[in-house]
Amino acid sequence: MDQIKNLADLNIEEGRKFINSFDYVFSDMDGVLWLSNNLLPGSKECIERFRDLGKHLAFVTNNTITSFETIKEKLQDFNVPDQEIVTPIIVGISYLKKINCPSDLYCIGGHVLKKALKDAGYNVVDINFGDLEESMTSLKDVCFQFLDQAKDVGAVVLDLDVNFKLIQAEGAILLLTRKPEMEFLCVATDDSGPLTANIDFIGNKFYVEAIERISKKKCIILGKPSIKLKEYLVDRYHIEDSKRVLFIGDALGTDIAFAHAANFQSLAVLSGQTKLEDLLNWTHSDEEKPNYYVQSLGHLKQLMIEWGL
Repeated sequence: MDQIKNLADLNIEEGRKFINSFDYVFSDMDGVLWLSNNLLPGSKECIERFRDLGKHLAFVTNNTITSFETIKEKLQDFNVPDQEIVTPIIVGISYLKKINCPSDLYCIGGHVLKKALKDAGYNVVDINFGDLEESMTSLKDVCFQFLDQAKDVGAVVLDLDVNFKLIQAEGAILLLTRKPEMEFLCVATDDSGPLTANIDFIGNKFYVEAIERISKKKCIILGKPSIKLKEYLVDRYHIEDSKRVLFIGDALGTDIAFAHAANFQSLAVLSGQTKLEDLLNWTHSDEEKPNYYVQSLGHLKQLMIEWGL
């Protein structure tokens, strides 16, 4: 595979050629536009410059803890209209509507996802298991009780639940093993996500993989790096040539892997999860290798000035 190109090494002609090689700019948010709710210097100006150059923009996140309204508010300084915001929940609801999924859903996720599903007309089977008695008899009774309450469920939908309990995973496994044809969706699967510059919070990937392994059924992933997300973006933004899309992100395993799967160009920024040593001392798969990297969007804005753009 080609070497990762540092945008700072491009001369004026190469820089202009790079900018002219794409019509769409799809960007992650956390670690790219801001970090720990703090706006990263120059990110706003860089996005504004892309707009001035006539690029079509969209902001694509795997964050499902934050509501759409809050994300919209955080993007207010960037003058982002609703139609440029893409979250896994939006993609998930679009998919459920497309397949005419029955209205009852079993969901492992936070209140933001559950509220969005309810607002979209779905009945979320939300069972409060409470603290369970530590006995085989009690666990068996809870399983039978769950199956009775969830008898009309048409799909299992997984996401990050910061209050996750093992019995929730057992509920998903029970449904999937008894109804192999049931839709099994995962809004997003992340190992972790950045809370601060020095702290990552564990994601839901560990229990998604456990449910898949035990139920012997693979979930359909709807967030990055799923190809389902590409299908949604292509349809929503009427993309004809995937190579005319630049995807910007800070996470190799989600942002860059998604760009690779979607056949988009990829730009890694070093303002979030990925550090320079990750690129120089490469230990990841080729699918996670970006085409380009830059220190930050602020640095990219400075480079565009140097390139006369």
